[in-house]
Amino acid sequence: MNLLAIFVPLLVLSFPLVFAESSNVGSVYWKQEIISPNSFVDIYVHDDDMNKKEYPNFADKFTITVWSDSSPGGLEIRVVETGVYSGIFKGSVFIADSGDTARNRLVSMPGDVVYAKYLDFTTPNGISSEIISAAIVKIPDQNMDSILDQINPMYRISKSVEKVPSWIKNNAGWWADGSIDDDSFIQGIQFLVKEKIIEINQSSSSQKDDKIPSWIKNNAGWWASDQISESDFLSGINHLVKTGIISVSNNLPKSNASVLECESISSAYKRLNCEKEIKENLEFAKFKESAIGYSAGPVTYYYPGIGNFGNEFEISSSGQAMLRLKILVENTGTDIISLKCTGPAICNYDIWDGSNAFKYAGMDFVSGQINLKPGASKEFNMMFGPNIGYGGTKFEYDVSKNYQFRISEDFGDVLIPLKIK
Repeated sequence: MNLLAIFVPLLVLSFPLVFAESSNVGSVYWKQEIISPNSFVDIYVHDDDMNKKEYPNFADKFTITVWSDSSPGGLEIRVVETGVYSGIFKGSVFIADSGDTARNRLVSMPGDVVYAKYLDFTTPNGISSEIISAAIVKIPDQNMDSILDQINPMYRISKSVEKVPSWIKNNAGWWADGSIDDDSFIQGIQFLVKEKIIEINQSSSSQKDDKIPSWIKNNAGWWASDQISESDFLSGINHLVKTGIISVSNNLPKSNASVLECESISSAYKRLNCEKEIKENLEFAKFKESAIGYSAGPVTYYYPGIGNFGNEFEISSSGQAMLRLKILVENTGTDIISLKCTGPAICNYDIWDGSNAFKYAGMDFVSGQINLKPGASKEFNMMFGPNIGYGGTKFEYDVSKNYQFRISEDFGDVLIPLKIK
């Protein structure tokens, strides 16, 4: 069996500067048609025309409107381009069954239909078009198919909705006729995996071979010339991933090309920042690969367990229990968020044993908070041990108890089992 390894770096890939020259009709769709209440859900807009030429080095963004049966007034949310040249825009809204509709929080009761509207003003005929997509909030323990069938078919997710940027289709055609090499085509597949247009099967074989099966190139050429559909092309690539013919890894080290990019920067300060970013992303990738993620609203916390990445537990010679935690936090939402901890008595993070809360003895929150932009990640450290005052507590260890790292932020709550036995 031929096998191909595809390595997907975490940093921004260098994609060909291919833009749509003619207007096309955009699309908007919810990530799921059935949405769980009290959860974040992603909304996508695909419109290559909104990939602005005048800002070639930045991801573009704009707003769309969302509303529900319970909140007909709705709200506007921002969608941000998933890559500098992708033409795919992603936003997120929290579906709440209580409270007020505000910012990115949309009040929607179970059974509600929720809507997203994108105003496409770059259509081929020059007339602005309202494009609407609908989903439904799940009713617990109830089959939702009959309710989904009541939604206007025009608002349902279309299986024919194109989710792949036009430059990838162009690449496929050029690769099929020999105009570009295998590596250039693989960049497109890397993008599909990174944006989860193709789902990864982590159990795929790790063996590899440098030769791509010829029928893959045939498929690429047929898709580029519209002889097969986009979904047929994606199904073929997805099959190769799932069967192990193509082996994919999300978290492998960045190639030497990134280091060379940094070395080409003349400013010493900017070059050091470039190298720092690469090293940091490599460390974050390794951390996430070894950790379990726990979500609290738009934030995911990664904990790799005691004995890994600086997470340690010991009993000192004086009998004092000492617990050191290193947590990686990632903002997966669309707004800037703040992690808050101004002192032991006023901190949204502590250790919980089921009946007692233990406050920190040391932490590295600068000025009492950590601010994260959308898509950004950061490590933070906390130590629990002797009582340092200021509302702190002495950390006491009882082998019969289970300890959890407790997070109680405004944007969400979560308990992370520490397993320190």
